[in-house]
Formats: sequence, structure tokens, C-alpha cells
Amino acid sequence: MRIDEKSGEVTHRPTLKKNKITRRHRVVNERIERTKKVDSRFDARRSPIKWKTFHPRNIGVVYLYGLIWVVFMLWVPDTWLTWLTHRSVLNQNAILVVVAIGLLVPLSAGVFDLSIAGTISASAVMAAWGMVEQGWSIPVAILASLVVGVVVGNLNGFLVVKIRIDSFIATLATSSILTAFAVWRSNNRSILGFPDAFKSLSTQFAFGLNKTVLYALVLGFVLWFMFEHTAVGRYLFATGGAREAARLAGVQTDRYVWGSLVTSAVFASIAGVLLASQFGSTQAQSGAPYLLPAFAAAFLGATQFKDRFNVWGAVLAVFVLQSGVKGLQLAGVGTTWIESLFFGIALLVAVGFSSFRKRVYGGQRRWWRREESGPEFFLGKLLGWGRVKGDQSKQNAKEWWFDPEDAEGHHIKPS
Repeated sequence: MRIDEKSGEVTHRPTLKKNKITRRHRVVNERIERTKKVDSRFDARRSPIKWKTFHPRNIGVVYLYGLIWVVFMLWVPDTWLTWLTHRSVLNQNAILVVVAIGLLVPLSAGVFDLSIAGTISASAVMAAWGMVEQGWSIPVAILASLVVGVVVGNLNGFLVVKIRIDSFIATLATSSILTAFAVWRSNNRSILGFPDAFKSLSTQFAFGLNKTVLYALVLGFVLWFMFEHTAVGRYLFATGGAREAARLAGVQTDRYVWGSLVTSAVFASIAGVLLASQFGSTQAQSGAPYLLPAFAAAFLGATQFKDRFNVWGAVLAVFVLQSGVKGLQLAGVGTTWIESLFFGIALLVAVGFSSFRKRVYGGQRRWWRREESGPEFFLGKLLGWGRVKGDQSKQNAKEWWFDPEDAEGHHIKPS
């Protein structure tokens, strides 16, 4: 603690701070900034009311879910206000959650993985073909499916990191190859006849929820811990934010890009195994419906909570979007085309809103703030921001003795 000798006021106080890199705490003397009082007549700052974490800009999906609840509670109250409806949403979309949170890893590293749909199909077909036609045991079939994910992830990493093919093109080509593999391996037909022990991987465990919900939550907690509490997560975001700057800072960016693609492929292969177990059959195109919803959930979740890709934002986005689709289906709006339309609009809105926020917070003028929308702008003229009120206030502002930062009144003209 430091005290000014002249005024006797405390200028510095000891504060415990943690280093972001070493994660160690140390005591530093933090300077105490003196607050300056501003004359309220000429105060053009923002309102003191702060939304903080409850602002719709940060948790807009929560308000969207509330709106969905109100609409369908009034539209279809008999079917919407039941636990069966929301339980079915959780059970049917737990696999989508696994795919979406796995997709967050390459997106955080600044690369795309469009091969997740093909990986899901190939892994599901591999497990089904091994158990039904080759007589493999369940652990061997699951291991073979995971090996497919590892091989696909390493292939994507090799094409993107070593060959320097754009991730969009490389993973799109890989997805086509995987689809061809799934068609060849399954002879372009559905594979049935799974053992009951394999089907039990996705049976109910509590409150009518399937085990796939539990798997999704466990994987979500693992990724959340990695993103928020490990150096790997920080290096991933550094790689995705500015790869060249991160490389010059000593981060092995190529290694993290490669690893992110492997992680995404492994998560997609896990989703393929759960998909085959839950539905009891599989086919070559079973993973295609998961591509667009996974990207929509990842990008919409990136606008929530953290202003970047995060696990719980993606999980909440999946649940909210699928709840809206479920409500429309219960209302009889449509059953075949409504889901694609809903997720396509959600993806456009999420990416557009994210781009808008980057453009606004990147240094451009914020039209809704007082200090950046003075009387020279249209909104300032309309709302009167920055306008001095009262004849005496206008006169004082023109005189030399006026000082809005003088809270003790020394600027007042003596009588």
C-alpha cells in the first residue's frame, strides 16, 4: 500500500493477480484511479444501467427459447406442456450435440471440417458390417469405428497442414470419399440385426432419458474443461484468431490444426456408433442430416456467453433450435422440409450476427451509444443526445470559467 505524502490519500493497494501463462498468483500494487464527477447537465456518457450477462446480445438464445415457449404454449398447449415432448427433444438430439461440440474444436482453430457427415456414415456402417456380417464382438466393432475416425482425422490433417489444401475443399473431398466407402461397404442397403447388448448403449437410464444424453454431457464437460482451463484451449483459440501471430509467439499451430481435425473426426465416429445403436439399423447416408444442424448450432452458440465458440452455447443452441422444430411439427406446419428451413435460417442469422458484432466491436461507430452518436448524427438529432438544455447551461458552456469536471464548484462565476 502506498500513501501520497501531500494529500495523505492511498494511491496504491495490494492486489492478488494470476498470470495467464504461468497460472501463478502474485501480489502487485494496483493504482487506485480517482473517480471524476461529471456535471450531469453535460454528461453524454452511456446510461449507468448495464445488462452485463443478461443482455440479449449475450444470451439471446435464452430469450428465443422463452419466446418459443410462449408461442407454442398458446398454440398447442395439450402437447407442448408435457415432459414427453421435451424428453423426446433431448433423446433425439443428443447425437447432434456430440457432433456439434466435436466440430467446435476445428472451428476454434480456424479450419472447417465438412467431412463429419461422411465420418458418421462410415463409422456406423463399419460397426454394423463388423457385427452383423463378420461376427465381430461389440468392443472390436466399436474400436474399428473409432479407428475410422482417427484415420479420417489424420488424412484431413495431412491434406490441410502438409499439402496446404484449404480445409473447406479438403474435408469436402474427404466427405465424398467416405460416402463412397459407406455405399460400397453396405452394398447400398440398410444393415439390420444388431445384438441387444449393442442396442443397450442407447437405452433409457433415468427420467425417460437415453444414455446418449449422458454421453453427450460427459463429452461436453471434457471439452469445456479443455477449452476453459487448459493451455491447449488457449492455444487453439490463438491459432484460430491469428495463426501467424500465434506461430511467431511459439505456438505449434500446425500441430493444433492437425489435432483439432482428428478430434472432430473421433467425435463424429462416436456419434456414428451411437446412431447405429439408437436406431438399430444404419445405411450409407445416415450421417448427412447432421451436417447443417451441427454448423448452425456451433455458429449460433458462438454468439452466446463467450463471444466465441463455446461448448454450452452450442449445446443450448441445439436444444433451442430443435425445440422450435418440434413445436412446429406438433402444430402440423410440416414434417419433412421444416427442419432444413429452420436450421438454414438459423445458420444465416448466426453467421450474419457474428459478422455484425465483429464489425461493430472492431472499431466502427456504435449507433446505439450516446458517446458515439452525437448531435451530428441522425440518431443523435432524433433523440437529442449531446444537446445542452437550458439557457443558463448554454451560457455557462461558452464562458471561460466553466469546468464540468470541477465537482467542488470552483468554476462558478463569483457574484
